[in-house]
Order: sequence, then structure tokens, then C-alpha cells
Amino acid sequence: MLESYPSFYFVVARFIMPARKLQTGMPDDLKIDFITAAYQGFDMFLRAEGTPDMLPRSTEKAKAVQGIAKFWIDGYAAGTTHMCGEIEVLARAIDGFGVSFQDELDRIPMFTVTPKGNLDIRRLAKKFSDGLPQSTIELLDDFVRNDINHSGKCLAFDLPTSSGFHILRAVETCAKAYVYSATGSLPPLKNRNWGEYIEQLKNASAHSDVIDVLRILKAKRNPLMHPYDNLDVDEAIALLCLSQAGIDTIAEDLRRRSLEVKFREALKKLPGL
Repeated sequence: MLESYPSFYFVVARFIMPARKLQTGMPDDLKIDFITAAYQGFDMFLRAEGTPDMLPRSTEKAKAVQGIAKFWIDGYAAGTTHMCGEIEVLARAIDGFGVSFQDELDRIPMFTVTPKGNLDIRRLAKKFSDGLPQSTIELLDDFVRNDINHSGKCLAFDLPTSSGFHILRAVETCAKAYVYSATGSLPPLKNRNWGEYIEQLKNASAHSDVIDVLRILKAKRNPLMHPYDNLDVDEAIALLCLSQAGIDTIAEDLRRRSLEVKFREALKKLPGL
């Protein structure tokens, strides 16, 4: 996924496009102003992250036209512009770039990601796990962080049910790892479910806040597992925020009981258990 700013292309065009008016009869100081501005515009365009991937044809043309512009700039600096040829050649090359530039921009499938509640839309679309407290993030492995981030992306791009799936899987992974770190084992495979995890954590003296939030999330999770049930955006927002609170609550209880090391070790072992 590449983040783009449409205003950037407007600025680039303001630098480059006036040079299409270059003519031999223009005063030299006006010519060099146009050419220098165009060169700077091409430089901005080529330095922008993601440009070669989004606009490959325009990128190649920009490199070629920038080379011609530099040839003229060097010619003015050395006083040898009479050896550079007709200035209209540069003007036509810039015009050709403009045609390709517009054509490729028109072909890019751009969509606007609309706000989701009061959540930071860029954080949702990029890395929602960064919104967790640092002390919580440090306890999580890549699998859990990726599920949290996928949940944010799904919500940003209007896939609320998928968002709910990923964030609940992140919470469940944390709950299982907490069970293992507190008891040294997991329930038999046939009994591995939220109800059993909650019961085992209760018996292992987990804080009542952990038990309460997991019970609430369990009640929200069970209908979602039905093949015909779906979340709407508002429900997904509420679930994401509540699940984030649940993961924070688990992390806080782990620190209270000095189980951080065992929890990290449990996360590593879970795939094989």
C-alpha cells in the first residue's frame, strides 16, 4: 500500500508545466527561470517515494527530460547555449511528459479512506498497534501485532467483519498465552475455547478486570462466529476499542504478577501446542 498526496502532483505540475511555453525569442533570464523551475519539479517528482511504482512511464520520461533541462542549465552556466539546439525541443519534451503524466494519473485506481469514528485513519491504515502503550507492545510478538494491524486496516478499508475477526484472534492469542504462563499448560484440544480460558484464568488468580473484559468480548465473539452474522462499522469500532482495552488489561495483570518473561515464552510456544 502506498500513501499519496494529490496536492504533491499539483505542486510538481506548477514547477514543470510553465516550461512548455519556452520559445527561442524569449529573453535568456526568462528561459533559465522556466528551465530551472522545471528541473526542480522533475527532481521533486523523481525523489518522491513510490513514484516509480505508481507512475513508471512518467518516471522514465521525467528522467530523460530532466537530463535535457540540465544540459541547457549547464549551457547557460558555461555560456554555450548556442550549442544546445532549439529550446522548443525541450518545450516539446516537457509537453510529452505532461501527456504521459496525466494519462498515468487518470489510470491509477485511487480511493479515499473515510474517517472511522474518532480513530486516527492513518494509524488504522498503517500500523494500529502503535496506538497501544509501549509497555504492552513490548510483550506482544509479531503474530499478535500483525493481527492488531490487520484489524485496523480492515476497518479503514470498510471490512468491519474481517476487522472483528483479526482483533478477536489477537485477544484470544493473548488469553491463551496468559493461561499457559500462569498454569504451565493449555486445556486439551477439545476444550480450547474462550469459556475454558476464562475459567482457568479465574482459577489461576487473574485480576477480576481481566475476567470481566474477556467475558464481555466472549459475548460479542460468539455471534460473530456464525457464518451469516456480520459487523457494521460502528460495531467494529466498538469491538476494536474494547479489544485494545482487553489486551492492555491482560498486559497490566501480567506485569502485576511478574509474568512478562513467561508470557513471551508462551507466545513462542503456542504454534506448537
